[in-house]
This record gives sequence, structure tokens and C-alpha cells, in this order.
Amino acid sequence: MKKITEAVCACFKSCQENQCQYFVGADFPAFEGHFPSQPILPAVVQIQFALDALNHLYQTGFVLKTVSKAKFSRPVPPNTLLTVNAVQKAPCSFMVQLALPDGQKCGQVVLEVEQKNETH
Repeated sequence: MKKITEAVCACFKSCQENQCQYFVGADFPAFEGHFPSQPILPAVVQIQFALDALNHLYQTGFVLKTVSKAKFSRPVPPNTLLTVNAVQKAPCSFMVQLALPDGQKCGQVVLEVEQKNETH
């Protein structure tokens, strides 16, 4: 998973208010084998983008505790500018929406997070 985490970080483009943008190029490693004839971004990787956006927006080291809700309604193809919006619902709970360049929502997740414990 470290390779994907690093790849997500490398896709980061910008951040403002409650929104981050990422460019997911055709060479993104999660597209390999998912699916060769028509690659799409796996849902688990979209969750990683959501978590990375939270860390940029809140300038902290959140780690994922649970995903309490997840719905992925549109595929994310290669060479996509992905927009990630986050709204805090409770101290450690965030509703995160992922959108395609045309503004259509492609995913929505509710993440429960905790601060990274540096003693591990």
C-alpha cells in the first residue's frame, strides 16, 4: 500500500478552503490490472485520495479508523483531474465527496479518522 500512498501524494495539485485537486495520470500504479482494456480507479484508492485530502486540508497526520459509508457512482478513468471536497461532521468524522472534471460526483465516503500515533 505504501506505493499507492506515495503515488496519491504525487498526484496532489492544489488545496483551498475545503477542497483539494489531484491529477490522476494514465501511469498511476492502481490502473495496472484494474482493468487492462478499460482502466478505472479502484474504490479503495479513492478512499486513499479522501484521506490524503483531509491531511492537506487539516495539515495533520490522520490515519483511517473506519469507513462508515461509501458509495461510488461513476468510474474514474486515467488522466482525470479529481476534486475532493471534505466537510467535518464530528471531531473525527468527515463526509468526503469526489468529483470528476465535469462536476459530477463519482464517490462519497464518510471517514472516521484518528491522529497518527508516532510511537508505533
